[in-house]
Amino acid sequence: MEMSFSRKFLNAAGFLDYILGTLALIISVLISAAGVYVYMHPALAKEIPSDFGRFSVLVLGIAVAAGAVFTILYGYLERAAARDPAKIMPVWVLSILSVVLEAGNIISDLVHHTAIADMGYAFLGLAFSILVLIITNNVRKEAGR
Repeated sequence: MEMSFSRKFLNAAGFLDYILGTLALIISVLISAAGVYVYMHPALAKEIPSDFGRFSVLVLGIAVAAGAVFTILYGYLERAAARDPAKIMPVWVLSILSVVLEAGNIISDLVHHTAIADMGYAFLGLAFSILVLIITNNVRKEAGR
């Protein structure tokens, strides 16, 4: 059976999420390692003014890792739904959540008076999330859901 454009796009988006999630996971390991290294070496720790500052680097690494694992899982679900449209509902729900979170990110940036010129990645993320939502809606209609 030939895949529709929507399913091909969903498969490619899933592959892209695999790549981005893997890169984010590598970066999170490096951030966490840097946090542990600084926290364990008092000479370096003196450069950072407080325990909160040293500990926050480790927490940041863990948060990035959680996001990376979510991105890899999302990519897996996208690719599974591309192969079998009956599995589209989790991807559809996550794509709605992604649009809401991206819109919230833009609203937060605007509330904090971030310059529009500095919000390019936020707008790009929202546009891509909306595109994936439209594609998942198409695949959902193909599956009859």
